[in-house]
Amino acid sequence: MAMDPLSRMLNSMFPKLEISREDPNMLTYSTNHFFFIDDLKIVALKEDVLVKMMEAVNGFFESVGLEMNSEKSASNVESLSCCETVDGINGYRYLGVLEDGGSNVLKNKVMDSILENVKKRITMLSKTNLNAVNLFRGINEYALSLYNYYIGLINIEPYEFDEIDQQIRRLLTTLKLHLQPANKERLYLDRKTLEEDLPQFHSKAN
Repeated sequence: MAMDPLSRMLNSMFPKLEISREDPNMLTYSTNHFFFIDDLKIVALKEDVLVKMMEAVNGFFESVGLEMNSEKSASNVESLSCCETVDGINGYRYLGVLEDGGSNVLKNKVMDSILENVKKRITMLSKTNLNAVNLFRGINEYALSLYNYYIGLINIEPYEFDEIDQQIRRLLTTLKLHLQPANKERLYLDRKTLEEDLPQFHSKAN
């Protein structure tokens, strides 16, 4: 709620950009900023407009007693000294998704990072003394649920979900949580039928 006045101020003071959509059936819209809780992204066609918008944001923060986290902020405008300048290589994170200076999602890096974290969590859970039911429940809720946040934020193709399934099955086999000769479909059966119950990721592509 504290950010609502800032949103109205940006809309009233600065020009907006028309945001086109990949799907022609979806409506286009115009804006000059994106807000989600405490994450803010401002956009403009001209560098001087962006600088003025940043000055307005800083002025608002000062008036309401807020402070920008410079360590987690970035810009593609070199004249802004308030935060790191995106160099087109390292990128920055918005809503937890890595983007470059043109707001293009660095998909491969994001996917690699998610998979690495999922594998770490599954490996950690494999070292516990949980029984099969609780172990697979833990894998679902603590490890594989990481993907749920990113579905919709990044465009994941059906074949990529299949690759995720393969990677997870391979890790489960390595950790001796699932035998290689076993029927892989057992992993995805309802828990009422069998004790193992993993979400099959390619079903999320639909």
